[in-house]
Amino acid sequence: MFRKIFLVAPLLMGFLLGYFGMSFFGEDFFLKGEVLSEYYVAGDGSLTHDSSLVMTPSPTPSPTSEPTQTPKPTSTPSPSPTPIQQPVFSSEEIHGFIERFAGQYGVDPNVLRHLAVCESGFNPLAIKLNYAGLFQFSPNTWIKYRLLMGEDTDIDLRLNAEEAVQTAAYAYSIGHASIWPNCAP
Repeated sequence: MFRKIFLVAPLLMGFLLGYFGMSFFGEDFFLKGEVLSEYYVAGDGSLTHDSSLVMTPSPTPSPTSEPTQTPKPTSTPSPSPTPIQQPVFSSEEIHGFIERFAGQYGVDPNVLRHLAVCESGFNPLAIKLNYAGLFQFSPNTWIKYRLLMGEDTDIDLRLNAEEAVQTAAYAYSIGHASIWPNCAP
């Protein structure tokens, strides 16, 4: 009940203030001489036409002797970066990279193998949404760790097994296993 009163009361107050305000101050106070129509209410209350307001017709375009040509859109090919072709490595070579970088960064090679199998099925060319490579690095994560390592930040290198193993080993060695929330042991 009180809610209805609180909703209706402001509307009713606004209406009443507007109505009685117009009656008290008069219409001239609110209109301030602005012409809203060519008709107005005369002093006797009748609706009167103001003949001083003349409506001018809008100009109509005239035909030309020759038709105007409609421009035709031209297709401009947008340049797209050409991805750098990454070398193809055998699984034996990838295992060698894992052993080498695990030793270099002091991490367990079995952890790196587990991450690679869990993230990409040990496929260095795997791409899911914007994640790519053996360890499924996102572009931002790749750039972040590559900058920390002082290495090339080109995101196409995520598909290079050697570069991906090195970056994963580095990230894991500094305690950032959380970048693989579903696969980190």
